[in-house]
Amino acid sequence: MIRSHTHSGVIFMLLSVFFFSTQDVQVKYLSSYYNIFFIIWIKSITQLLVVFAFLHIKSKKNYFKSDNYPVQIFRGCCYSTATILYFFGLKNLEMSVAASLSFVSPFIVAIFGFLLLKEKVSIKRWLVIVLGFSGVLVITRPGIIEFNFAFLFVLFAAIFWSLFQILSRFLRNDGAFNMLMISSLVCFVFSSCFIPFYFDSIININLFIMLSLLGIFAALAEYFMIKAFSATKASVIAPFFYLQMIWYTLYGYIFFSEIPDKFTLLGCLILVIFGIINLKLYEREAS
Repeated sequence: MIRSHTHSGVIFMLLSVFFFSTQDVQVKYLSSYYNIFFIIWIKSITQLLVVFAFLHIKSKKNYFKSDNYPVQIFRGCCYSTATILYFFGLKNLEMSVAASLSFVSPFIVAIFGFLLLKEKVSIKRWLVIVLGFSGVLVITRPGIIEFNFAFLFVLFAAIFWSLFQILSRFLRNDGAFNMLMISSLVCFVFSSCFIPFYFDSIININLFIMLSLLGIFAALAEYFMIKAFSATKASVIAPFFYLQMIWYTLYGYIFFSEIPDKFTLLGCLILVIFGIINLKLYEREAS
């Protein structure tokens, strides 16, 4: 039974990685035709409708219920901000570079866990966190290559995404599906604030279909991630999330003729290795 759950968890995580990666390559392609704010707005509409329809079919009730609405709203704003910043970074960077820099998130989560949730962080984990951040320096090479402000978009997106994850831990008693529904609604309201200034007209039906699919892929990616973490331990399935680098590299080469350089690959390897070590140490300390 345990092995069956483990296999299911791995499959769910692989599906989540596929849908996240496919969503992101669409965003990068569509950003040549539409403003990022408009893309996120359309994505949030379709994602909200898909999540609502799913929960209705599953006969889930009270999916807007929460014990702490202010924190839920702030969590949704963190999710929205992370999405906006990451998509701006993705538009201006190679896909493999954006993906690699985003792998800094687990280390930021550990820092927020220490500061906000008073989680214990051992000397070993602090060392791993510092070494993990060195991967960012390898990728960005400050002072060696011309600085790209898109690096900051992705790194700040990682900060807000990490805060989003920490708040998910804090609100775990609200339930995963409630959090998914509320964050989808907040993202829609948040992105709607920009639409009066950044509304775009639909160029053609094919691009509109791609825009609409973004929300579906995002909803599926988050759903399968919830299923994955529900099926088995995080230490088993979390490393599989790093496989999105394969999809990013493949998509980048096929659609944008991008080939990651050796520094991007080395920095990514550093972030992945120390990210997995950090996760293993966290679970050992938590137990």
